[in-house]
Amino acid sequence: MKRARNPKWSFVVMRGADKTVKQFHVSKRSVVVIPTVAVLAVSGWIASLQMQATDEIDGLEEQLSNQTAQFTQTVSGKDEAIVSLQQELLQLSRQAQEIKQKLIELQELENKLKQFIEKYGSGIAPSSGEVNGVEKEVSTLSGTTSSPSSTNLSRTSYSSALMGGNARQLASLAQYTGLDLQALSGMVDAMEISMEQTLRHAQARRETVDGYPSGWPTRSRQLTSGFGYRKDPFSGKTAFHAGIDITGKLGDPVFSAAEGTVTETGIDGVFGKYIVIEHLGGLKTTYMHLKQIEAKEGDLVVRGEKIGLLGSSGRSTGPHLHFQILQQSEPVNPLKYLALVKEN
Repeated sequence: MKRARNPKWSFVVMRGADKTVKQFHVSKRSVVVIPTVAVLAVSGWIASLQMQATDEIDGLEEQLSNQTAQFTQTVSGKDEAIVSLQQELLQLSRQAQEIKQKLIELQELENKLKQFIEKYGSGIAPSSGEVNGVEKEVSTLSGTTSSPSSTNLSRTSYSSALMGGNARQLASLAQYTGLDLQALSGMVDAMEISMEQTLRHAQARRETVDGYPSGWPTRSRQLTSGFGYRKDPFSGKTAFHAGIDITGKLGDPVFSAAEGTVTETGIDGVFGKYIVIEHLGGLKTTYMHLKQIEAKEGDLVVRGEKIGLLGSSGRSTGPHLHFQILQQSEPVNPLKYLALVKEN
C-alpha cells in the first residue's frame, strides 16, 4: 500500500518579464514551523529586552534611593547648621542688649562727669595710664573691625542673610559680628572702668579741694587787720593777731570757707559768738564776733554754706569777722589760702 505523499507548497518568484521564473517547493510542515520559530525568536528577543529594562530600572531605583538618603542626610545637616546659627544669633542679640545697657551706664557716667566739670571746673583729668589704656583698647578695636567683611555688616546684610537662608552667609555674619561685639564689649568695659576711676579720682580731689579753706567767708573783701604782730586796739600794746579781720555790714552772711564738720559753737567774752569747723588735713577754721550762729555742732557743711551772721559780739570795735585758720593746732596766715584779697 503506497503512503500518501506529503503535500507541498509551491512559491513562484517572478523577477521580470525577461527573467526566468524560479519555483520553490516547501512542505506544509515547513510552512507551520518557520512562522512558529519566528514568533518564538521575537518573543525571546522581547523577553530579553524586558529583563534588561527590569535590571536598568532596579539600578535606577537603587541609585535614586542612595541619592535620596544623601539628600536626607544633607538636609539634616543643614537643619542642624540652621539651629546652631539661630542659637548664635540669639547669643549675639543678648550681647547687643548687654552692650546697649553698658552704653546707657556710660552715658550716665558721662553726664555725672559733665555735671562735675560744670560745677568744679575741668582741671581734674584722668591719669595718663588710664588715658593710654583707653586709647590702646580703641586702637585694638580699630584693628579688629577694619576688615571689610566686618565693617560692611549692616542691617541690610542681616536681612538678606536671614531671608535668603544662605547657611554660609549666616555663619560668616555670625562669626564677624561676634568678633565685633566682643571687641566692642571689651572697649566699653575698659571705658567704663576708666570713667569710674576718673569719677572717683575727681570726687576724691573735689573732696580735697572743698576741704581746703580757700573760700572767702564774707561778701566783703576788705581787711581791717592782718595776720601777725600788731598794736592791740584796746591795750595799745604790741600783740600777736592769730587771724585776719574782715569788715562788713552788720547782719551780712558768713560762709564756711571749706567743707567740714562743725566741732564747736559757743559764746566767749573775748571771741563773742564763734564757730569752729574741722577740715581735712588737720585744718580748722574759726569764725568770731558773730551776731548769730546758724550752724550746730556735728553739722556737715560744704564750702560756701551760710553758717551765721556777721556781728560785733565779744571784744570788738565794730562789725567785722575775725577769721582764723589752724594747722595742727597752730595758727597760720589765712591769706595764703584765700584769694581776691583787698587790703586797706
